[in-house]
Amino acid sequence: MKKGWITDGRGSEPLLNRDRKGVGFIIKRLIAAIPCLIVLVNLHISAKADTFRFIKSQSGPSGRIADNRFVFDEVRNRFVYPQDKSLTVSFEWEAPLGNHTLSAFWKDPEGRVASISPDVKMEIKTSSLQAYWVYELVSGLRSGIWTVEIRINGEPAGSHSFELVSSEPSKAEVVAPSPKLPSLDEIYATVGKSLVWIYKLDGAGGRIDTSLGFVIANGQVATAFQAIDESMRVEVEFADGHKLTTDEVWACNRLQDWALLKIETGVIPVLRRMENATVPVGERYLVFNVEHEQARVIGGVDITGKRGILGFGDRIQLAPAPSREAVGGPLLNPSGLVAGIVGGSVTPGSRFSRKAMSLSRALWSRTDGEIVATPIGAVPNPSGAASSFRTLLDSGVLTPPLTPTPSLVFGGSARTISKDPNDMSTTDTSEFSRKDKAAWIYTLWQKKEKNAKGLVSAKVYDSRNHLLVDVAPKKITAPDGPPSRVAFDFALANFTAGVYRVDVLWNGQPAWRTFFTVTD
Repeated sequence: MKKGWITDGRGSEPLLNRDRKGVGFIIKRLIAAIPCLIVLVNLHISAKADTFRFIKSQSGPSGRIADNRFVFDEVRNRFVYPQDKSLTVSFEWEAPLGNHTLSAFWKDPEGRVASISPDVKMEIKTSSLQAYWVYELVSGLRSGIWTVEIRINGEPAGSHSFELVSSEPSKAEVVAPSPKLPSLDEIYATVGKSLVWIYKLDGAGGRIDTSLGFVIANGQVATAFQAIDESMRVEVEFADGHKLTTDEVWACNRLQDWALLKIETGVIPVLRRMENATVPVGERYLVFNVEHEQARVIGGVDITGKRGILGFGDRIQLAPAPSREAVGGPLLNPSGLVAGIVGGSVTPGSRFSRKAMSLSRALWSRTDGEIVATPIGAVPNPSGAASSFRTLLDSGVLTPPLTPTPSLVFGGSARTISKDPNDMSTTDTSEFSRKDKAAWIYTLWQKKEKNAKGLVSAKVYDSRNHLLVDVAPKKITAPDGPPSRVAFDFALANFTAGVYRVDVLWNGQPAWRTFFTVTD
């Protein structure tokens, strides 16, 4: 066993042979041995002047006790493994009499504590305090400047630096060379072939919304759930210009905001997923942004944060936020692998088509403003048969599309409204507390079509598309003159905190939609 000693200038003996109050104690070798040490003497004296006065430190490969002092066979500050199997470092102080505790902290070339010697407690009866530590060298230690820092009674008392050189590479040094990252031009060229445009279609086949998607497997196009929600079918335009229409989905998740469309992809290349789904905060990733119609541009985004949202799963924060049309595209790591799907909405059904936007007073600036990304690890490989949009709509997965009517000219939400139906003044709000007596939803109607007679009803849903409030139909005739108001209210006491959707129906079909928030 290699031994460490502390002396008080009157003689020393191993700890095994002396009482704990004796003058000498063995200092056990460090818990973790160091492979190759380079000893370069570099003292940092930080002991308090009125407590301990640092005298000197030395290092060498070996030594012996002579005249009650440790004497080196050779003093040097550079050690080479495996020629050197161990090294010894000695310290000397002028110290006050009494009980003291010595600790040694061994730091690697990066300044991290690699090992800590067990504390040694002793009592000295003269002002001379001497100590030495033996450190065994083993394979795998990092070459560089190491430092042993000594504390006495918890206070810094000096340090000694030495150089360690190993003829064997450390584990940290045995790493495979990093593959060369592709350039932005290369990523743009290769990934661009797998990107698609996704267009929501109305009943007449007209395009009412535009998003992105990408080929993630043979016969599969990945996109955001919001890119297919509120629609009965979509048109997919591939990079080579050919177009296909589909109303089938392999799998989707309303709350996590992702969908896998079933569509023939032919020879279109598939984008690879990241094998390691970890996306480090602070890294620079890539997205395909949409600056104007039919123009995709590649650009960098910073990963500014990650968060888990109860019920909705994980999200990756991006800065700057991509454009609305970029939703559904891939979030790429610097190697061009898919790390996520741009979108990450937590208000399903809030992505309105351009046609419906002018007829809706949804919380557009708030619910559509935060564009983040859903980690690709949340998207499984689908199994089983695909489902049609109609099946997903009937089962409550999809939000029903709007069928606007010209006679509905305005709508809103408020805490109170006037009892006078001709008084149109009100203070709109989209945020309610459970302590509020009720929430009011109102709409204004005016004849703008030949047949302005029909039934007005309403439904209130949570984010999972579960029906919470069902307002019975009311027969109305939209007037030729000033608009008439149709309103209803509902209690909030049983609502939990969250965002809710209101659909106002005209003859049984959703014609207008808004969202409101309930807080505790």
